[in-house]
Amino acid sequence: MIRLEHAHIEEMRGIRNLDIDFDQKTFSISGPNGSGKSGVIDAIEFGLTGRISRLTGTGTKSLSIAEHGPHVDRVRFPDAAFVTLKVYFPALKKSATITRKVSAPKKPKIEPAAPDIKAAFEQLADHPEIALSRREILRFILVEPSRRADEVQAILKLEEIGERRTVLNSAQNRVNALKRTAEAQFLAARSSLLTHMQIPSVKIEDLLAVANTRRKLLGLTLLDQLTPDTRLDAGLTSSASAPAFNKQSALRDLAAMTVARNQLPKLAKDEVAALLAIMTTLADDPALLASLRRRTLVEQGIDLVDGPHCPLCDSPWESERHLRDHLAIKLDKSNEAQRLQKDLFTNANVVEQALSDWLSQLATIRRLAMALGDGGFVAAIDQWATELGKLQGNFRSLDGLRSISERLASGWHAVPEGFDAAAAAFANMVGDLPDQTATVDAQTFLATAQIRLADFRENMRADKAADLAVAAATCAYTTYCEVMDAELEALYDDVQQDFSTFYRLINEDDEGEFTAKLSPSAGKLDFDVNFYERGLYPPGAFHSEGHQDSMGVCLYLALMKRLFGSQFTFALLDDVVMSVDTGHRYQFCKLLKTHFKDTQFIITTHDRTWAEQMKSAGLVTGKTSLRFHSWTIDTGPLVESNVEVWDEIKTALDKNKVGVAAAALRRHLEYVSRHMADQLGAAVVFRGDGGYELNDLLPPVLARFKTICGKAADAAQSWGNDKGKAEATALKIKLSASNAASSVEQWAINKAVHYNEWENFGKRDFAPVANAFRELLECFRCERCESWLFVTPRHKPISLRCACDAVSLNLESKLR
Repeated sequence: MIRLEHAHIEEMRGIRNLDIDFDQKTFSISGPNGSGKSGVIDAIEFGLTGRISRLTGTGTKSLSIAEHGPHVDRVRFPDAAFVTLKVYFPALKKSATITRKVSAPKKPKIEPAAPDIKAAFEQLADHPEIALSRREILRFILVEPSRRADEVQAILKLEEIGERRTVLNSAQNRVNALKRTAEAQFLAARSSLLTHMQIPSVKIEDLLAVANTRRKLLGLTLLDQLTPDTRLDAGLTSSASAPAFNKQSALRDLAAMTVARNQLPKLAKDEVAALLAIMTTLADDPALLASLRRRTLVEQGIDLVDGPHCPLCDSPWESERHLRDHLAIKLDKSNEAQRLQKDLFTNANVVEQALSDWLSQLATIRRLAMALGDGGFVAAIDQWATELGKLQGNFRSLDGLRSISERLASGWHAVPEGFDAAAAAFANMVGDLPDQTATVDAQTFLATAQIRLADFRENMRADKAADLAVAAATCAYTTYCEVMDAELEALYDDVQQDFSTFYRLINEDDEGEFTAKLSPSAGKLDFDVNFYERGLYPPGAFHSEGHQDSMGVCLYLALMKRLFGSQFTFALLDDVVMSVDTGHRYQFCKLLKTHFKDTQFIITTHDRTWAEQMKSAGLVTGKTSLRFHSWTIDTGPLVESNVEVWDEIKTALDKNKVGVAAAALRRHLEYVSRHMADQLGAAVVFRGDGGYELNDLLPPVLARFKTICGKAADAAQSWGNDKGKAEATALKIKLSASNAASSVEQWAINKAVHYNEWENFGKRDFAPVANAFRELLECFRCERCESWLFVTPRHKPISLRCACDAVSLNLESKLR
């Protein structure tokens, strides 16, 4: 990946013209809400990837980079909106610049345009996950398991796994549908054959016995076996004069039709009632109906997606992946509609199957009517069959079912006027036919038997082929899911271990035994976390919003570590610790410093205290931080000076502005004193209004630190650790000397700030005051990493440490 050296932003989002030197270091940008911080993140993300995450996803359908990427005054001039980034590629050990304009986001200008540089930028453009905003954190935490799986796999670049699972699942569903159709046709052909042959089951010996009875009568060779090539009518003449109608078989078919006709009112009666009940529920709840309507539409839309244009409204999207994500979110939000949809179509399938069976019987009778030339009955059958065929097509969609609800309520099997009379007339016609001679009866019987046997064989082969297809599809899907889950489980095991480690570090004071479990299964990813040793629960069950936020960040970092490994050198964190309480933010800094030493983070926050904590923890410095104090539409962000407080004081004194210097020093001392009181566990007298002043904070901090240094020296002596004793003693002596110097001058700063007697102080009077306090505060910092010292654990300290462990003094004496 990269490290960012410099950014030049013009007319992007809320920024008019801004230059920032990042110097390949972790950088913080702070300021009140609406001051332009996120605009910097948007600009950097756009420069690197050509995307702006804030303009994509749920609720952003009307947003686009082309229209909303430029500053509002440059919407008509997108060519004026651009970002130029200078980056360093650690793997290549090269620097390069990339300039990307809103007018041509897919055509960046890269210098130098060497192949390896261009390839590195192209690879980076495929990783929009380098940017994490507050709104995206909970997409890992409070989402449906299927959605979480998609999000996590997207970050890990494993989308093809989920997409292939979906393809295999769709194939399995389609094959199952074909199997149902093939089975229905097979059963209809079987019933037709059994009715004609007058046998209870399709057994070879029964078929041969019935056929041979007729063959013997006709003087034909008897059949001793029934192979796939055996014909029951083998040996019959094929002359046109041979009759093709068997009266007795026709009478049996008509009798079977009559029985089925009388059973129609009871057929699928319970399923029809369930269908009507569900449709009544939908009619009474328009919102639920709308959700179900959208679900059906979205499901169809997802199947039709082929590129970044929506197949439903033809609107362009930034990418096909963003479009699919948007449609998937809509599906996730309709769980109740999904349940109703499942029940609806389960019952609809049963009714449709009953209708299909009846249509098969009508088709059999129609062939008889055609053979006898009864045009009236053929027309009556065609009328009913056409009517039922139109009805059948409505069982596969919500709107179709709603359109036939009245017909279902009155009876889907409603008999057309005149059908029964035509059927009775035809039955009479068949009954009135002269009985066929034994020879003719045998001939027509065998001819009809062969037709129905051939039909039976063909449908049986189709049904068996469908069985094989179902078995293959099921095996493919099941095997793929099993292998996928096994591989993902191993991968997620690594992720969950890192996640738990990171989360324990942030919350080590109260959740030191924290564990988590990521469990993949069939396209889903369940996520459970430990709640104070009371068991594993979903994050949203008991944990606070702040804990959920920190979980989201920790999971994101664990995923990025898994994706990039040692190449994880850059990330944009946009206000991601907003809900994390102040007591854990220092630990968050510690996490980034200890586990991601080689990663450059660009962090924004609206919380000034958090911005100062990042400095005090040594995560950033005054030179690697920026503060926006306000924003106007004409100027963009207004930047505060980012110099260190001591540089600020020196600058003020150089201009002889002692009051400015005194105020800056007092604010800094109060901040550090408050922070060190927390870091060291100093006993500060409680104030209900929280209005602690310098005199409330600094003396307890000095006393506490002196006590800690004494305990460290005593502990080192008890263990015979001469080096440790020397370090603790030296720190105590340094503190005493600095404290004495500052105490002499302490009256000056109070008078300068509170009584405005600035005219009595000049640069020479105040400079020693600032230097004395600077020397005092250096006692509380590590010379190597510049972090503030702290005791751990806080409730019962056993050591005094810094962030890099250069300072590590034991506070527990050896037991005598």
